Amino acid sequence: MQLKLSLFLCLFLLNISFFYSQKVGIISDINSKMGYVVFKGKIFTEKPIFEKDINYDLIEFLHQYYTDKNISSKNINPIGVAFNGVFSKEIERFRHVCKENNLDQLLIISKNKSYTSNDPMLIYNSLNHELGIEAYVKTKTRAIMYGNFRIYLYNLADHTIKDVVSNVYIPHRFKSPLFDDKNYDLINDEVKKLFADDLEKLVTRKMDKFYSK
Repeated sequence: MQLKLSLFLCLFLLNISFFYSQKVGIISDINSKMGYVVFKGKIFTEKPIFEKDINYDLIEFLHQYYTDKNISSKNINPIGVAFNGVFSKEIERFRHVCKENNLDQLLIISKNKSYTSNDPMLIYNSLNHELGIEAYVKTKTRAIMYGNFRIYLYNLADHTIKDVVSNVYIPHRFKSPLFDDKNYDLINDEVKKLFADDLEKLVTRKMDKFYSK
């Protein structure tokens, strides 16, 4: 009985040690700060007329996510990495980045760089933010959380890359107007918190699929 207990404790501690030893590098080519933008015009031809930073950073949340999982994470900016799709040459580059930086995994946040002529995400291409809240002059109580990016996870152990989060598109309607008519500033405090919570729940749910196995 004592031997079995000792063996169980040994295996348990080894598993904990392995889990705690995981190291993740975060690579990003997006503006990870949330933006707020107001569009004006007819549907599908709307143009941004106001844009500003909001005090929220996606990468800060991702670091907190990993901290909660007892996984070490850090931002890295390796030379020569430009993620444009799941191609063997780039995946091989990720292997070298992991080995060079003593990492087990890479979390890659990549801006959507290719659009078709009728792609609704095309309206975000000229903005300063790849992540944000969009409002509309014609519908002052409606807003959308947009995310013009994808998140991928590369795992060194099996040399695979997985699509974790695709483009984010979360609509909401509110009882009161979102912005001031004169200067377009966001005046509805509920908006930012709601969308930040929505985004974190979405990312957490997607990420947990890879870390709960």
